[in-house]
Amino acid sequence: MFSHYAALVRGGAILRIDEIQAFKLVREALPLYAGYAVLRAGLGELAFLINGAGLPVTACEPNAARVEALKAGLGQLVTSKMVDGKIFTIAPGFLPDRVDVRPLLGVATDFVFDLPLEQDQAFCRGLRQFDGLLINPRLFIRLREQPSEQRALTAFLQSLGFAEARKFPIEQMVYFARPPGDQDQASKALATISVDATSQGSTMDSEFDAMVERVMALVPPAPSPGTGTTWIERRVRKFDLRSTFGNDE
Repeated sequence: MFSHYAALVRGGAILRIDEIQAFKLVREALPLYAGYAVLRAGLGELAFLINGAGLPVTACEPNAARVEALKAGLGQLVTSKMVDGKIFTIAPGFLPDRVDVRPLLGVATDFVFDLPLEQDQAFCRGLRQFDGLLINPRLFIRLREQPSEQRALTAFLQSLGFAEARKFPIEQMVYFARPPGDQDQASKALATISVDATSQGSTMDSEFDAMVERVMALVPPAPSPGTGTTWIERRVRKFDLRSTFGNDE
């Protein structure tokens, strides 16, 4: 993704507009939460921005290469005193393994993976840890262009105890929250799920790796060893494929 980010830096813009809009909603339109989790954090742009505002944040990212980039970015920004490393956590995975503070808001501007996460017990258990979600319903779990697909997502979140609290049409985001007094009920629901379900997360990650391998088999080999500057050579690298997989490009 070097060329992509280099172009952003040359243009004087590191944050995407949807990330800026999500941040403004968190700071200006939504209730204050004790903690925030950015889902599919990428290189941490939105997570670092939220942390820079003095809010505790967890950056969740399933891609191993991006996790390493996140760690490097965190170290650099802590050194320059732009973020507070004491209230910044990196969680390798789709969601946090555990929640240390409540209430917790999950923020997802682009969470497309095209995996059957709704049927994964560990994933559902992880979502139940949240007290609120700010998401783009078009880009959650899979690309959902049709209104019926987005209604199905709403029904799925309702089955986990979330209610649609507010729509933000301009930002194309929806805020879901648990009804008042539902926090205890959510905790009880978590307790009824077997801890063994957490092992499903590694199974889902293995399925993702297997899918990447199948796609890799379709990529023609580079004509000669190079520095990774051509389209084919960049895509031959597994970490590039995993980093870009699921994007609209």
